[in-house]
Amino acid sequence: MSEPRAIENFGKALAKLREFVAMPVVNDRDRAGIIQAFEFTFEQCWKAFRQYAAAQGIAVVSPRQSLEAAMQLKLIDPDDETAWLDMLHDRNMTSHLYQETVVSEISQRVVDRYLALFEYALARCG
Repeated sequence: MSEPRAIENFGKALAKLREFVAMPVVNDRDRAGIIQAFEFTFEQCWKAFRQYAAAQGIAVVSPRQSLEAAMQLKLIDPDDETAWLDMLHDRNMTSHLYQETVVSEISQRVVDRYLALFEYALARCG
């Protein structure tokens, strides 16, 4: 089992993302809020995976390695591997560029796909 703090931080970040997603999206500021909450949730998620993996004797130093370890440890459904890799790609995109259309597309994927993946992962970690 992972350190409770990593999972707790992941849970708190996910709660904030849920809160942002539940609000109507009416402007760019709302989409930016979803993106920011997504970025923070992703960061806390991969760190929770890293600590969980370390407790199992698996060394992880990057987000991609944490996803691989999470799949190996069944924290991520193998059928969702592509979605998690898409999420990693989207996380990297939001950190390195700003294009209105990209932000809009990614914020919609957060609502439509990524929130449920985070929920599943948190339930498996806890």
